[in-house]
Amino acid sequence: MKDSRENIIYIGKSKCLNKRVRSYFQRNIDFNKIKQLVFNIYDIETIITDTHLEAQILECSLIKKHKPIYNSQFKNDKKYVYLTIKNDSQNLLTITLNKENEYSYGPYRSRNTLMELVRLLRNIYPIIKGEELYKFSYHPLPINCHGNDFNENRKSLIDILSQEKSLETFLSLIKTKMEDASCQLQFERASYYRDLLSALNYLYHSNKVDITKGRKVLAGERLDDGYKLFYIIDGNLVSKKKFSKINRELIKDFLTNMEKFKSHDTTNKDEKSNLDFKTIISRELKTNLSMQIQYIDDILNLDIIIDFLNRL
Repeated sequence: MKDSRENIIYIGKSKCLNKRVRSYFQRNIDFNKIKQLVFNIYDIETIITDTHLEAQILECSLIKKHKPIYNSQFKNDKKYVYLTIKNDSQNLLTITLNKENEYSYGPYRSRNTLMELVRLLRNIYPIIKGEELYKFSYHPLPINCHGNDFNENRKSLIDILSQEKSLETFLSLIKTKMEDASCQLQFERASYYRDLLSALNYLYHSNKVDITKGRKVLAGERLDDGYKLFYIIDGNLVSKKKFSKINRELIKDFLTNMEKFKSHDTTNKDEKSNLDFKTIISRELKTNLSMQIQYIDDILNLDIIIDFLNRL
């Protein structure tokens, strides 16, 4: 959507464009931002893509490039933050704008959620890892950790933030303590564990967003006039191609060309900006029922790939 000076003021996508555009012009709209947007619309330009995935990626890319005034998502990726463990008793767990050491985790979108997590965790320090579980106690006022307690606490945080299974174990333990506190009518303590559980769940689900992490994936979708294939490495879309028909020779050529991406390197990509694209791709692969995916081993098996494509 553009204003009278050709400035792009809003970018959106939709599977049903007519309904989406009409929704902005309803008389009963009760949202000032939309009213202001509609008042400033002078022209609407459309771009047609083959698939919903491509529409989402294009939308994200254009918003990052033009930063339209009425868009809120995807524009402010520079503000995404990391959760960083330091070797400092006063600031053991902090929020940083950039990766500061090997124990910087992220990036994450919600700075406020991470700030709450850092604050809440201080009330159960020190966290000591036992043979199977973590041991800790709730302190209404945070205590300062020194010496061995500090070292063990730091090791536990590294383990929890680095290992998915460890975070799952910690989440389960927090949930149990919340339920126990509630049963004992310790409602303030139960509320504390509830808030901590919520913040930790944000961390857990953010970490699990990329189902293609470290893997190569061939994704395909059937179109009205053919097929669309996507080659994805470690959550990054590195190649795509449309086919009017599928046969062994065409697919063999496509797979052969994909081999040049074996050592695809994403180190030069902006990690914060790339987070949005990875999230879009992973979410679409999980939720789009018309799209099929096939994980690819180092040795490509053409028969398996052809069988996969025949299921589209």
